[in-house]
Amino acid sequence: MKLSVSATTLLCAISGADAYRSNRFLDARDAKAITDVFAAVQSNIDSLDQAVLAWTCNPGPVLKASYTLISTIKTGVNTVSASANLTLSESLSLLTPVQNLKTHAQTLVNDLKAKKPQIQTDFECDVVRQTISDMSTNSKGLVDATISKVPAAAQDIAKKQAQGILDVLNDAQTSFNTTNCVNA
Repeated sequence: MKLSVSATTLLCAISGADAYRSNRFLDARDAKAITDVFAAVQSNIDSLDQAVLAWTCNPGPVLKASYTLISTIKTGVNTVSASANLTLSESLSLLTPVQNLKTHAQTLVNDLKAKKPQIQTDFECDVVRQTISDMSTNSKGLVDATISKVPAAAQDIAKKQAQGILDVLNDAQTSFNTTNCVNA
C-alpha cells in the first residue's frame, strides 16, 4: 500500500512539475511578441547611436536611422496592441528587456548631447528636436500599449519601470528644446 501511495505522489509531483514547466514555456511564448518588439527597438536604438557617433557633417545617416527607429516603434505599437494580454509571470519577464531599453536609450541620449555643439553649428536643432518629439510620442504609445497588456495588479509596477525610459526621452527633449539648442 505504501508503494502505491508513494508512486501516486511521485506521479503527481512529476506531472505538476511538467505543468509548471509547460506554463513557463507558454508564458515565454506569449510574451515573445512583445520581447521581439523590444529587441527590434533596442537594435534600432543602437543603430541610431552608431550613426550619431559617426556624425561629422552629413546628417543623412542619422536621419535615416531615426526614421527607421520611429517606424519600428510604430510597428511595435501595432504588434503589442494586437497581442494577447499577459499573465503576471509574463509581465515579470519583461522587466529585464525594459531595463535594457532604458540603458540603451540613455547611451543614445548621452551621445546625442555630446554632439549638441555640432548640431547647433550645422543648424540641425529643429530637425533633432522634431525627431526626438516623434520618438517620444511613439515611445509613449508603445509604453501604453504594453502596460495595457499587463494584469491590473501589476500595472503600477509596469508604469514605474517604463517611466525610466520616458524620463530619458524627457531629458532629451529638454536638452534640445528651443532654449537649450539654438542654431549657431
